[in-house]
Amino acid sequence: MAKDANETDVRPWYKEPWNYLLIVLPVSSVTAASIMISTFNQNNVEMVIDDYYKEGKAINQKLERIKQAKAFGITALLSIEDDLLLLDVNKNKNAPELAALSLSFFHSTQGKRDFKVMATQRADGKYLARLPDAIKGNWQITVEPHDLKWKIQQRVSLPSEEQILLIPQ
Repeated sequence: MAKDANETDVRPWYKEPWNYLLIVLPVSSVTAASIMISTFNQNNVEMVIDDYYKEGKAINQKLERIKQAKAFGITALLSIEDDLLLLDVNKNKNAPELAALSLSFFHSTQGKRDFKVMATQRADGKYLARLPDAIKGNWQITVEPHDLKWKIQQRVSLPSEEQILLIPQ
């Protein structure tokens, strides 16, 4: 049987490559979006400060505590070996005597790694604390007494072979 000039070979839709190209583009977009959404949900960005207003109001109190540390002439030499921390605090005669100090370690980028330890005074006047692990990276260290009358705060890079001088700034 002969074909007319008006008749053409019509292939079924599933044999046309253009159909699959048109299907693959939206499917790949939806797949990529799903992967991104699941990745973002699993790795939340941590807020360093959650309530900026309260933090702003507290800045004056923090500055007063640093000024008080300067008035007491408080400085500290920090040594860390493995998981032991040794703190040698120097102060003038007006500064109160303390049996223990609180040291807070804040990691620069990973809030999950933040921790706090209590350093107790030894017989020689130095303070000793045991760290949860050997720590590495950039940290902000805050030293303060339990009554929170003064504080020393400084950024340091650990581990350090030398002693670190902490001064109120």
